[in-house]
Amino acid sequence: MTSNAFRTPRRLTITIPYGTYEQLLDRSDEQGRSLSNLAAYLHESALLRDRIIELDEPSRQRIGA
Repeated sequence: MTSNAFRTPRRLTITIPYGTYEQLLDRSDEQGRSLSNLAAYLHESALLRDRIIELDEPSRQRIGA
């Protein structure tokens, strides 16, 4: 792994159910953003949320989560 302060984004190919694809497409249209941008945002948000949930209670209180 490189130690660059600014890492370039990486591409990822996944397979999702058709219904999930339709929901993502509808939501991206509603928000005026690309499907790719929305998918990346949702993945990042989920990972951050999971990391916060894994913190102990004092740490969650300190960051207001």
